[in-house]
Amino acid sequence: MAEIAPFAGLRFAEGVAGPLDRAICPPYDVISEHGRDELLARGDHNLVRVEGWRDAPPDPARYRSAAEALMAWRASGALRREPSPALYLYEQGFRLDGAEHRRRGFLCALRLYEEGDGMVLPHERTFPRARADRLELLRASRANTSPIFGLVEDRARAIARAFEETAGRDPDAQAVIAGELHRLWVASDAALIGAVVDALRPERVYIADGHHRYETALTYLRDLRAAGRARALDAPEAFVLAFLCALDDPGLRILATHRVVRGADAALEAAASRSFERGPIDAGALRDQQPGIALARGGAFERLTPRPEVDLSALPETWRTLPVAQAEELLVRPAREAGAEVEYEHDLGRAIDAARDGAVAVLLRAVDPETLRRVADAGERLPQKTTYFHPKVPAGLVVRALD
Repeated sequence: MAEIAPFAGLRFAEGVAGPLDRAICPPYDVISEHGRDELLARGDHNLVRVEGWRDAPPDPARYRSAAEALMAWRASGALRREPSPALYLYEQGFRLDGAEHRRRGFLCALRLYEEGDGMVLPHERTFPRARADRLELLRASRANTSPIFGLVEDRARAIARAFEETAGRDPDAQAVIAGELHRLWVASDAALIGAVVDALRPERVYIADGHHRYETALTYLRDLRAAGRARALDAPEAFVLAFLCALDDPGLRILATHRVVRGADAALEAAASRSFERGPIDAGALRDQQPGIALARGGAFERLTPRPEVDLSALPETWRTLPVAQAEELLVRPAREAGAEVEYEHDLGRAIDAARDGAVAVLLRAVDPETLRRVADAGERLPQKTTYFHPKVPAGLVVRALD
């Protein structure tokens, strides 16, 4: 159903650009301004110079500078194009909750589809400002630097088989950053590519991360077609860079995105009492018991359970029972309407620290992959900042130029 294809990507050449760990960076939406400065200090070829950072103000000069950096790196040989189209097998090793994990998948070109086509399904709402920023960057750079993260049902174990055939040799690129191991293999063998493409041809792709980038690429394609500049079915703009991972990959980890609320304490307290039954919970039990919704204030914690009489009919049926949806509708929305500032935090410890520092933390249980698929199949979208797929897939492992 969803078409994937190999492509001749641009990769950093370590002899010119330096070690890979100095060149790649996280996707823009997890880079703070301080984090940007740290990445810039790694070297002149760090992709943050193109990718930008979270909450960066719109600036035509920044988009021009990004495009100029890419052109300069290609001219100098710091970014070199693969001699033939390939899939890029990518393995990410990381530590979480005291255990070692390994997530595997591959980078490819994914055809863009309108949402109503049912081929590539989103599960989360997006923010207009972020879409506008990514669109201006794409127009200027004409390149995909950071992949969307998609999930597929790999019934034939095509991804695992590709690794069995390829991962016996040394990776073509490798880096260790902040304890995470990144390994990349270039798979240009036609038989391997054909086996993966054919096996996944019947499957839908569920967007796990990168909704803004997918929507931006689709808008860009629409604009070019409206202007008569991208009529070919297989024009480069008709595809987007994607990392695809099996839904049942043992290394797939989804973290909750907690809400940190500052201000409007009275409104938040009234909403909690109006819509929830409340009871104390020990801080040490938060991870083990995984309550759907908990409130943290100072050093005190409460478990919240929606009252039986609470009306949730305004929420789509597919996700009205999810803690994140209930918390957004019954707690966070009233607080926001009363003037509260709401921040998002995926790290439980940092959310609790914020609660000790005067905020109120709304702590949530994570959504599982099957729920994500069920919501997407129903054509629904969860609230913004519902899921956090850990760890992020870095930008710059492979750059897909639209030329």
